[in-house]
Amino acid sequence: MEQAMRSVRAPRTILIALGLAVACETGGGGGAGVGTAGGAALGAGVGRAVFGNSTSAMLIGGAVGGLAGNMTVDRQAEERQFQRSQQTQDLAMQRQLDFERQRALQQAQVQRQIEEERLFAEWRRQQGS
Repeated sequence: MEQAMRSVRAPRTILIALGLAVACETGGGGGAGVGTAGGAALGAGVGRAVFGNSTSAMLIGGAVGGLAGNMTVDRQAEERQFQRSQQTQDLAMQRQLDFERQRALQQAQVQRQIEEERLFAEWRRQQGS
């Protein structure tokens, strides 16, 4: 009977460790990433393997593993996402600048054409008199 309780307690304790790691991670408003959850599960498993069915070792292992997973996998993914976002913004800004430059060139061309037509009309008036 006691063996059956330990076998039920171990997965439940791993789930508790995962829940704590996710709760700690999501406290800031963001969701837990794959690295955090995977690290927490691995840490809880290592805690269980090293210290037996010690609940506190599994909880501590899960917390430490979750932190390690967050620091290695999730932060790198966030940094890549931030860099992609910055590149997208830079490209949008470059397109806007190119558009503005082209618009200014076209406007200058139209102004030159208007001035040339005005000068031609004035020249024709002078030739006609």
